[in-house]
Amino acid sequence: MVLIAVLAIAAVLDTVFWLCTIHRLDVTAQTTLTSAHENGWRVETTPLRKGGWPFGAWVEIDRLNGTHPASAASPYDAGWAGEKIRLGGSWLSLLHAGLLLSLTGHQAARLVVNKNVLTVLTSGLQIGFRTPEHLIFSAPRLQLAFSGRWPGRQFSVQTLSGRLIRFPAARPDATRLGLIADAATVNGFPLPYGLSSDLRNGRLAIALTASQSSPSLSLLDPTSYGRFILQDASASPVPASSDNRITLTGAISLPEQNGTLTLTMTHWQELAARLLNRPEIESHLAPDLQSVLQKLLQKTSSIPTMKQRALSLSMPVINGQILPDAQTVSALISHGFRAP
Repeated sequence: MVLIAVLAIAAVLDTVFWLCTIHRLDVTAQTTLTSAHENGWRVETTPLRKGGWPFGAWVEIDRLNGTHPASAASPYDAGWAGEKIRLGGSWLSLLHAGLLLSLTGHQAARLVVNKNVLTVLTSGLQIGFRTPEHLIFSAPRLQLAFSGRWPGRQFSVQTLSGRLIRFPAARPDATRLGLIADAATVNGFPLPYGLSSDLRNGRLAIALTASQSSPSLSLLDPTSYGRFILQDASASPVPASSDNRITLTGAISLPEQNGTLTLTMTHWQELAARLLNRPEIESHLAPDLQSVLQKLLQKTSSIPTMKQRALSLSMPVINGQILPDAQTVSALISHGFRAP
C-alpha cells in the first residue's frame, strides 16, 4: 500500500510538472512566432502538438516554412524550411541544457545579403538555450553552399558542436555576436584556383562588434556590425599529420572590408612540397613565389632547427580582397619566416 501511495503521488507531481512545463513551452513557441511576424517574417506551420509525459515535456510541429523579404529597414532576404521541430525534451535534457530545441528532420536555410547567397542544409541539429544570450549547438552533419556574387562553392562538416553568444543591445565596438565552433572533419573545403581540400579538427572562433546604429537592427543585418574579428580559424589538412596546423587570425572593419589577416603554418614544409608537386596549383603560382618556396625548402632540409619553425604571413585585406598580387605575397613570405 505504501508503494502504491508513493507511485500515485509521484504520478500526480509528474503530471503537474508536465502541465506547468508544457504551458511555459507553449507560451515560448507562440511568443517566438509572434516576434518573427513583427520582425518581417512570414511563417506557416502545421498545428502545434504536445507530448512527452511522463518522461519529459515538449511541443512540436511537423513542418515550418518561413520567409523574410528584404525591406528598407532589413536589407536581407532569408528563408527556412524545416521538418520535425521540437521545443523541449526529456526531464534530464531540460535540466542539463535548459530550454532545448531539436530539429530532427531535414532543415534548409538561406540568407541573401548584397546578392551573396548562403545556403545551409542539416538534420539532427540540437540547440540548447542556457540563457537568452547564450546557446549551445551540435549536429552530426552540416552542408554549406555559396552562390550569387560569391564563387559557387560548397562543403560539409561532420560532428559539429559549439556555442553562440548574442548581445543585440551591445554598445558600439562591443561584441554583439560571437561564435565558437569545432568540427571533427571538413570535406571539400574550397581553396583558390577552383580546388578543394579535406580538413580535420577544424575550429572557428569569431566576434562581430556593434556599429553605431546596431541596437535597432536585426542580428542578420550586416549594417549592424562595425568590425569582424577572426580570433581563430584553424585545421589540419588531410592526409598530413595532425601536427601540421594552418591558422588564420585577424580583424576587418565593416562595411569597408579593410584590415589584416595573419596566416600561420606549422610543419609547413610538407604543405609547400605538396603545392609544388601539383601542376594544377604550381601553374598559378608566380615564378618568384615558386623560387622562394624552393629556396626555403632547401634551407630547412640543410638546417634541422628550421624545421621546427612556423611560417607566418601578414596579408592586407582591401575592399574584401586578400592581396591578389602574387609577387607581393612572395615578398611577404621572404620576410615572414619566424620562430613561433
